[in-house]
Amino acid sequence: MKYLYVETESTVYYDTSRAASSAGIKNVVLDNLVKYSDSSQLNKFGARFKYSKYLGVVDNSESAITSNITTVFMRRDMEPSLNTFGEYEICYGNQFHIKNTNGYNIKSSGFFVSGVSDCVYLGDLPNADMKTGTVFLFKLPSPTQPVVVKRGIGIIDYIHGEIKLNPINIISTKLTRGVPGAEVPLIQISACPFSNDVIGLQDLYLQLDTSNSVVTMIPDEISSGTNTSGSSYKVTSSYSNGSLVRGTPAIAGTSEGTLNISSTSTASSVNTTVGSSGNTTTSVPTVTTPSAPATPSTPSGGGGGYGSGY
Repeated sequence: MKYLYVETESTVYYDTSRAASSAGIKNVVLDNLVKYSDSSQLNKFGARFKYSKYLGVVDNSESAITSNITTVFMRRDMEPSLNTFGEYEICYGNQFHIKNTNGYNIKSSGFFVSGVSDCVYLGDLPNADMKTGTVFLFKLPSPTQPVVVKRGIGIIDYIHGEIKLNPINIISTKLTRGVPGAEVPLIQISACPFSNDVIGLQDLYLQLDTSNSVVTMIPDEISSGTNTSGSSYKVTSSYSNGSLVRGTPAIAGTSEGTLNISSTSTASSVNTTVGSSGNTTTSVPTVTTPSAPATPSTPSGGGGGYGSGY
């Protein structure tokens, strides 16, 4: 089954004079979001994530809640075939939003490819028509400083929400799913939708992934009367965060972001542990490559999404 996941980041404002604790309100919000994610409105082909409905679920969770700012993301999970060249197409069925014309609009989890010792990520760069673009690989010498490793590894169609990767040899991934001994390599790829109403078109099964959604509580100082002038009011952006990748960045040159190198090309198995919550944690495998990658150049931008198939 092909899943299209919706993830959210919600900042919830609440009146401190009407709430015993922010933790209590947050738990109620999370419980209601789980109920909504399990409802018949989602979890089916042709389902539609209704943004206004979601906002209402949050706002109506507690009388102390005054408002919320929510950002929506779409995610597809790609299961690559390791140690072999393969082409991949990832379709979302929804138009991508181009936040940055200089790129880095899509985000991926980390993975390793043949011939490159550092952990790499997918990035995109829109063309002049702002309808299509190219996909490239980059690494992170620091969390905010991307360095392009290889350009032109695929194309992205922002209008149709599709990403196509040219033949690429992926040797391991930072994420896996499954139980120990039967792990499946996994690359998560996310993008912001052009519309906050996301539709599970054709063969895509739509799900709201509450385990990868975030709720942050902030006191509403105006409503509570502690700062009626609004001079210290904490403003929340209505747009996506500035992170370049999904999850904790794997920094090049560290044990998490670089593999060992020797004269023989051999990939070892990925060590994965499954926590009590069902989440998986993957340690960096030891992989040797025939040569170090060529010195990359800094991209002029990136961004976009494109997909199908997974």
